[in-house]
Amino acid sequence: MCRDRMCIHLGISTMKEVLTILLVEDDPDSLANMVDILELDGHVVRVARSFADVLKAEIQPDIELAILDRRLPDGEVEDHLDTLSDRLPNAEFIIVTGFANMEGTIASFRYGVTDYLLKPVHPDVIRQSVARIAKHKRMEADLQRQQRFANQLLETSETYIVVLNLLGHAVHVNKHFSDITGWQLDDLIDQDYIDHCIPESDRENVREIFEQTLKGNTSSGIRNGLLTKSGRVRQIRWSDSVLRDAHGNIESVLAIGIDVTAIIDAQESAARDHRLAAIGQTVAGLAHESRNALQRINASVELLRLDLPPETDTRVEVDSIARAADELGNALEEVREYAAPIRLQRELVMLHEVWRPVWTYLAKSHPDRNVELCETQCNCGCPVEVDKLRMQQVFRNLFENSLAACDDPVRIEIQCRCDGAENILLDYSDNGPGLTAEEQRKLFDPFFTTKVKGTGLGMSIVQRILDAHGGEIRVAEPTHPGARFLIQLSKHDGAVQDNCSGDCETLHA
Repeated sequence: MCRDRMCIHLGISTMKEVLTILLVEDDPDSLANMVDILELDGHVVRVARSFADVLKAEIQPDIELAILDRRLPDGEVEDHLDTLSDRLPNAEFIIVTGFANMEGTIASFRYGVTDYLLKPVHPDVIRQSVARIAKHKRMEADLQRQQRFANQLLETSETYIVVLNLLGHAVHVNKHFSDITGWQLDDLIDQDYIDHCIPESDRENVREIFEQTLKGNTSSGIRNGLLTKSGRVRQIRWSDSVLRDAHGNIESVLAIGIDVTAIIDAQESAARDHRLAAIGQTVAGLAHESRNALQRINASVELLRLDLPPETDTRVEVDSIARAADELGNALEEVREYAAPIRLQRELVMLHEVWRPVWTYLAKSHPDRNVELCETQCNCGCPVEVDKLRMQQVFRNLFENSLAACDDPVRIEIQCRCDGAENILLDYSDNGPGLTAEEQRKLFDPFFTTKVKGTGLGMSIVQRILDAHGGEIRVAEPTHPGARFLIQLSKHDGAVQDNCSGDCETLHA
């Protein structure tokens, strides 16, 4: 009873230090003695009586310690250590011998033998040696568990984790970073991370923060844009700190970020809705007060036209008044339309069926211009479900901006292609003077314009319509002189993707 209690107690108290041990010994007395010692300490013991018995067996990864008699009938241990290591990949080795020599001992340690004991082995000596190995195994297992926990934390955390070396090159990104941005570590190695992944407008500030972090300063709550592989920008709030080597020297910068894109979008949307409501109320009152005045102006102009012969200076001035009234009415309508809620009447169409009628009308309304539209169609046959009239307004605003900005001959290009199974991308460009950095930043701001005339709402309306469709538009780096935009829309659920190569079809004015 006492011995059983002692074994149970030992088993509980040293449970973490119990090993699975393989004992290879041909002497029955030595074998029995060693088994008794090891099992009394709670270890699980397996036995073999020759090296051949071990080598014939399957690979045994659960063996943590092998205690080997150096000299057995089928050879000496030095001749088998290499293959024994293959059979017992996770095992430490202790050699027990009654025939020690310096050459054999050195050879054994070169193969990574942990301990070398002389027969007859005293029980306390074997216990101490096994206990050291068990402690080492336990510490190693603890470290592996901690490493697995850290890796699991890194890979499952819905935060962005980036490690940069002293040159600013990425040496680690976690799975969430790759899943959301599309960037794999192989894409970023040997690349300047800031130039590659940070929008140009944020790069100077991010580089300054990186340099300050390299000096040992930590930062938190810093927000900047992060460019995804597809070119979209996500807003991330970062906390930066340094990682040091064993000597305390800074070897890398750790950046941990939280995606706040949805929060920023919601805040901007709320602010935009508030502004739109205010604009709508103002315009509604203004339009009400102005409508009667404009009607009176138009009625008076028509009466004057009846009394004035054409081709006279006075008739020219009256016609100018009529045009000014029309422009004022159009401006009021554009502002009212911008402020009004967008309600979509969706239908299934092919995108080229939307922009072609718009282009045909505009080209005919500019008979004195040298203009052409070059289409590169995607042959995948993927329709989109959109409000056709609203989308025609999108293309009308884009076309009119290009016609206003470009000198003849005007060339507008639209490339339509599929993005996997979900999106259709439109690559729109013209051959005009392009956009400055300031114009790119302000292009979608309400009332921003580079034209002499106009409300500056055209591109804001384009953005609102695409937002209402769940799509987006952004300015892209041009491949040739001119302005370039990328438009993304979702495919219809029943669309089937085929071959997405396309041919260019040019439509002239």
